Amino acid sequence: MMPPRALVIDRSVTVAWYLPERFSSAARAWQQRLLDGEVRLVVPSLHYWELANVLRSYVRRGELRAELARDIFELHLEAPLEPAEPERATVLQTALDYDATVYDAAFIALSLALDLPLLTAERSTTPWVTRLGRRVHRLMS
Repeated sequence: MMPPRALVIDRSVTVAWYLPERFSSAARAWQQRLLDGEVRLVVPSLHYWELANVLRSYVRRGELRAELARDIFELHLEAPLEPAEPERATVLQTALDYDATVYDAAFIALSLALDLPLLTAERSTTPWVTRLGRRVHRLMS
């Protein structure tokens, strides 16, 4: 039996597991693959802080109750994601090389270091998505 396929997953996909996005059904299909053991999804610890920040933003805009945001975050902390960290010394150079924010570069650097595809909902025209080419698995391809 082959081990499950592994990918680095970014916050743009996992937020759609819980909140309505136009690509939520595709994101939830990946969540189901994770829960069924068909894939392994790897994230840097930054992933959790980015998700928490999105939830905070929804609460501040009055689009989500604080209690529900806390429940979502607690649920997400239980998701069987695999934490791994990029080499800190590579993140800034990755951001520069791929024209990405340092936050996105943490996921890119992890993807490069582990030689895994990066699953994202970013647009195909985003500079780092274009530069990564086939290494990116776009949710809406």
